Amino acid sequence: MRPGHFVKAQATLNVLAPQWPQGPKEQALAAETFTPESGIAVNFEAVNYATLEQRVKLLVEGQSADYDIYDYDSQWLGGFVAAGALERLDTDQFLGNPDTTIQMDSFFPEITSRLVRYPNNEAAPSEDAPVYGVPWSLNAEALWWRNDLMDAAPATWEELRAKAQELTNDSMFGYAVQGGRDADWIISETNPIMWGNGGELWDQATYTAQGILNSDSNKDSLQFFVDMNLVDGSIDPASANWTINERLGALLTGKAAMCLNWAPLFGGVADDPNQSQVVGQIGYAPSPAGSVTTAAMIGCQGTGLNTLSEQKDAAWQYLEWWQSDETQTAMIEDIPSGFVSARTDLQSLATNPWQTVFFEMLPSLRDMWNIPEYAQLLQILQTELNLAYVGQKPPADALDDAALAQQVVLDGSPDNPANA
Repeated sequence: MRPGHFVKAQATLNVLAPQWPQGPKEQALAAETFTPESGIAVNFEAVNYATLEQRVKLLVEGQSADYDIYDYDSQWLGGFVAAGALERLDTDQFLGNPDTTIQMDSFFPEITSRLVRYPNNEAAPSEDAPVYGVPWSLNAEALWWRNDLMDAAPATWEELRAKAQELTNDSMFGYAVQGGRDADWIISETNPIMWGNGGELWDQATYTAQGILNSDSNKDSLQFFVDMNLVDGSIDPASANWTINERLGALLTGKAAMCLNWAPLFGGVADDPNQSQVVGQIGYAPSPAGSVTTAAMIGCQGTGLNTLSEQKDAAWQYLEWWQSDETQTAMIEDIPSGFVSARTDLQSLATNPWQTVFFEMLPSLRDMWNIPEYAQLLQILQTELNLAYVGQKPPADALDDAALAQQVVLDGSPDNPANA
């Protein structure tokens, strides 16, 4: 097709995605450029993040070809591969095709190793593992802070705790968290602290949680986090049921002075007077450092082909359009999308502070499990973290119980080396 030449759609692609800020712009661009040039219409269905994983698994179980493209979170990758949801892409038909416009070496390896390659090892990421998707949305938890109340962002967790106490008053808490046990809310608060203090969630080589998740370092880190709520009083106690929405809302309404929040996702919202009461008063800094290192919680999503799709060539054409110069540039420049590209050659186009902070955190990105048992491991730990957070269990006991329950799950995994 000649660029800009409109034709009647000869096919329709169906995309299932999380209800993310970049979705509307992607839909608009597809209608403006992809469909006129390709003759392929696109139906983009965005659903609540908390229900998307289970939705895809049910579709796969029912052998559904209703959707051609699935957008997925990094932690879901192993489960989706095991279920047969995602087509392998490092084949002659796709990435191995000499005419393809997508090149894996054009992406940041810190992203691809965690987001599209499986199996992989978080402790020693490989660039040789099979590929099941390409990057879609890039995010990590940065520190959003009130720059009218502080001269600089706290650089360490100890500094953050002290500053949160100092700023707490009758009308504002010093820090806001998402403490709910659903989805991956509370674990996104505790992981950066545990990792920063030298802790780990498990040993991936031996499938071991006992003695690792409940290490002394992790117990001290969880106690530190719980004490900010129950001892310092610098966190709203209502946050035990909060999600990402309430956490961000507390900051944007002036009811909290700091919080971890995803960047660049939601990045433009702080300066939107229709959504923010603190316009021009929010700064963005990397996730604080612990006593050992700095760790930033990754929150990236990928996009891949449904193995049951009957339109894989057309769907791949869409992914090539998605990763093109024109599409990625348009996404980066659209403030409401809160977008940065995984392509290394486009990094310089991201100039807003809520975009550039993501690239500052690239070397410190960390991820959770992405194996098929992810959902079980997550729910176990989420429940125990929440019980400790509200004072129903001592933090040490909560981690002991979580490690014991997770070890049962890991011992039963067919991927456990002991079961080979």
